[in-house]
Amino acid sequence: MDPSLHEEWKYTDPHPDDRGILLSNRIHQLCSQAGLLISEGYEEKNLRPASYTLRVGDDFVDSDGNVHRLTDEDDSFVFQKNSIIFVTTKEKLALPYYIVARFNIRVNWVYDGVLLGTGPQVDPGFSGFLSCPLYNLTNVDLTIKRGQDFATIDFEKTTTLLGESPVDEKKSCIENAKDKDLIRKGSETYSFYKTPPLRPLQHRKSHRIVSSLFEMREEVGTWRRLGIGSLVAFFGLTLSLLAFGANLYRQNSDLSRQAGDLNRQVTEGKNDLKKANERISKLQNDVDRLSCPDK
Repeated sequence: MDPSLHEEWKYTDPHPDDRGILLSNRIHQLCSQAGLLISEGYEEKNLRPASYTLRVGDDFVDSDGNVHRLTDEDDSFVFQKNSIIFVTTKEKLALPYYIVARFNIRVNWVYDGVLLGTGPQVDPGFSGFLSCPLYNLTNVDLTIKRGQDFATIDFEKTTTLLGESPVDEKKSCIENAKDKDLIRKGSETYSFYKTPPLRPLQHRKSHRIVSSLFEMREEVGTWRRLGIGSLVAFFGLTLSLLAFGANLYRQNSDLSRQAGDLNRQVTEGKNDLKKANERISKLQNDVDRLSCPDK
C-alpha cells in the first residue's frame, strides 16, 4: 500500500469519469494500492465481478446477549435454532468520501434459512468494522466458523466531491467539518461522516439485545388466539344484535298490520252505523205518515 495514494485517493477520485458500481479491477486497485475500501483483511481471492465477499470476524454476541471472541483454538460456535445473534466482519472498511457501500448476506445462507439485518448503505468516509444481526429462522442449530464467508459488499460512486478543488483544500474542508453537520462550499451544501473508526460491536447495548424467535412465536400465537377469541365474540354479539333487531322489526310489522286491520274495522263500523241511522230515519218517516193519514 502507498500511504501517499491513501491520503490522495481518500479525497480525490483517481477515475473521476467512472460512475456506477465498482467492478473488481477498481476494487482491487483501491484496496491493494491505497488501502481504501478494505483497509484490513483484504484477500484478492474474495473479489467478485462487482463486489467483495466479507467473512465472519472474531467478535460475536450469542442468543443470550453475551459477548464472545473466537480464537485459533476455539474457532466456531453454535447458532441456535429460532434465535438472533450479532456478528462482526473480519475486514475493516475505509471508504473514500466519494464512495458508498451496501452489503447483504450471501444467497446460500438465505437458502439455509438465515437472514441478515442491515442498514440501507454505509456512508462515504466510514471507517471501522461492520456489525450486524443474523436471524436463524430454521428449527435446527447451525455452526458458524471464524473467517467463514457470509456476506457480499459492493461499492458505488457518488456525485463529484467538492468540485475541482485541490486535494489539500478538500482535506482541510472535510477535517474542519463536524460529524453530519451542514457546511457550505461556494453554492453547494455538504454533510460528512466524521466519527472515529468503529470497533467491532461498538454499539452493543449493556442490556439483553436479542430474544428467542421461538418465544416471539409463542407470544404471537397467544395474541393470535386472543384475537381469534375476540373476533368470535364480536361476531356472536353482532349476530345476536342482528337477530334482536330482526325480531323488533317483525314485531313492529305485526303491530302495524294489526293497527291497519283495526282502522279498517272502525271505518266499516262507522259506515254500518251511518246506514243504520239512515234506515231508522226512513222508518220514522214511514211511521209518521201512517199515524197522520190526512196529511
